[in-house]
Amino acid sequence: MTAGVRSLADEVPPALARWLADALPEAVPPFAFTRIAGGFSMLTWRFDDQAGHGWVLRHGPPGTHRGRAHDTAREARAMAALWDTPVPVPRLRAVGAAGDPLGLPCHVTDFVPGHVLADADEAAARVTPEALAAASRDVVAALAALHAVDPDAVGLGDLGPRTGYVRRQFRRWSGVLDDLPFRDGTGVIELFQATRDELLRRMPPDRPGGVVHGDYRLGNAITGEDGTIRAVLDWELVALGDPLADVGMMAAFWDPPADAMLGIRMPTAARGAITVDEALDHYTRLSGTDLDGIAFYRAFACWRLAATGLRSWTRYESGAMGEDYDTSKFVTAAATWLEHARKTLSGTTRGRA
Repeated sequence: MTAGVRSLADEVPPALARWLADALPEAVPPFAFTRIAGGFSMLTWRFDDQAGHGWVLRHGPPGTHRGRAHDTAREARAMAALWDTPVPVPRLRAVGAAGDPLGLPCHVTDFVPGHVLADADEAAARVTPEALAAASRDVVAALAALHAVDPDAVGLGDLGPRTGYVRRQFRRWSGVLDDLPFRDGTGVIELFQATRDELLRRMPPDRPGGVVHGDYRLGNAITGEDGTIRAVLDWELVALGDPLADVGMMAAFWDPPADAMLGIRMPTAARGAITVDEALDHYTRLSGTDLDGIAFYRAFACWRLAATGLRSWTRYESGAMGEDYDTSKFVTAAATWLEHARKTLSGTTRGRA
């Protein structure tokens, strides 16, 4: 039977406990589970045994989803492939399928100590400004290291096509409109479509590349006390394709309007962090990549983030995420991202455009 998204903190099914004990020879059951908050896609649990060992269990919400959303097997494959590279990732310990005791595809990794700097307040509370400066540089270095990985050398050469990445992303994220269960009275759907059409008109020539993360930012990493990036997380959108899409996403997340992030200020907006211009210059120095056309990729990232806001609206309205939420904020966030995309294309945003 599928474990409820709330239930593991209250009761661990015996079959799941046995499966985890078999997968983790050093474990000393019983296990205690705690839900790790954050994110609107995957559900993540920390669990500890009686000897003080810690791990992380991650799975998607129940139900069928399109594309690579909630693809824990894809995440697991990426982390396993990158374990012996300079890219910091958690150590993969187990992969579960729908037929295993959880009843949902999942994976288990070692718990990586450190801080997930979800927002500017968390960054200010958890690390010094000097450490945040180091983290904001190191997260750029980790991205450059990822883009330097040869997919064939790590067994990811068949992860997917290496060309046409941006065009495929347009097709994929346009599909969120098919699932929206509401009649739009805000104009956000028309703005979403108009922004997509403008981006398609401006799309640069296809640029084949290597491994791309798909949702890259400091908040999707574990940061040490000294600002070292100890692990990059959230690999469900990993693919082969244009590395500038990752750079554009990182830049879009650096210091966006608060409404775009549901009122949250990003950790890279806190005191001590380098600026987005400095981050882009740092990436150029490390990778040797020309970023003269980065405005398109930043705007493209904003449009994609608008799509994720609309998709999250649908998931929470359906009850799939197992908790209540003021879902009108997702529509506001989507509209804000779309306006930011259009300003980025027109060159009126702060920072490099």
